[in-house]
Amino acid sequence: MTTPLTAVAWKITNPSQKVNQVNQEVAQGPKETWGSVALVTCTEALGFDYDMRLLLEAVTAQGLLVDEVSWDDDTIDWSSFDLVVIRSTWDYHRRYEEFMKWVSDVSSVTTLRNAQEVIRWNTDKHYLSEIEKSGLPVVPTAFATSTTDNWLVELERLILLGDVVVKPTISAGSNDTERHSSIESASIHISSLLNAGRAVMLQPYLIDIESQDETGLVFLDGVYSHAFAKGALLASEKNMSGGLYAEERIASREATSEQLLIGERTINWLTQRFGKLLYARVDLVPGSAGPTIMEIELTEPSLYLALHPVAAEHLAKNISREMSTNHRL
Repeated sequence: MTTPLTAVAWKITNPSQKVNQVNQEVAQGPKETWGSVALVTCTEALGFDYDMRLLLEAVTAQGLLVDEVSWDDDTIDWSSFDLVVIRSTWDYHRRYEEFMKWVSDVSSVTTLRNAQEVIRWNTDKHYLSEIEKSGLPVVPTAFATSTTDNWLVELERLILLGDVVVKPTISAGSNDTERHSSIESASIHISSLLNAGRAVMLQPYLIDIESQDETGLVFLDGVYSHAFAKGALLASEKNMSGGLYAEERIASREATSEQLLIGERTINWLTQRFGKLLYARVDLVPGSAGPTIMEIELTEPSLYLALHPVAAEHLAKNISREMSTNHRL
């Protein structure tokens, strides 16, 4: 049985006030603090990151000083933190080059997780081609990077099979993602993105997601933690543009053995490619041949920590372990 989450249940108020209060209590208490952690968000997400409050409290319980900060806050001295953990930088796609410069700058003065190499790879969905070549099941995806690319042939092929999903390769929160049932509307969307200098991806709309939902598998430090169901965002052809993120219906879910197998294979491949990851999310959709990878979230995924009784604690312990390894004396 699944348990849906409501927007009210996820709403967080005054998180910065909360963490400052907790940090003061720890600093004044008998337990010595031994390092500092930045949990990174964006200004618009303050108060709306579903995981932040749980993680702030769990990291504090590890004896670490922790703060919630925005990635584009120019007043922050990132070298003052022993570890910087990206959590909800959901506006990065609007200022991608600026964000990637921030990633590089932070990586040069402290430890960033996930690491710079991972973030650069994962924020451009061309990575799906590499995943597919590895033998993992991926939603069929075609890419167009300029107006001269012959994308119309692929669009015509896909539209004969059903609706087509068009989205930028660099985006977040389902921004500028649209479902099309005609060549005309899809062509207009594709052309507008390409003319704006944005690479585009085309995928078939997998109709079974409307009855079976999407399944997210959460892995912490390479170990499976929990799963959740996510309702189909484009079930009613409601398209997302301009907001920070799309409202989603989230529910707890027990992953099937087949889904877990795909998830474990994916994490094993990622570990070989990048080393162990502090956090990862593998999003699966029902395909004709079984669970299929829609995307892999290694940058700023919601982890829905409240769905597992000790997920926040496990992530905090992994952060503490990372600190122990990299702590600068």
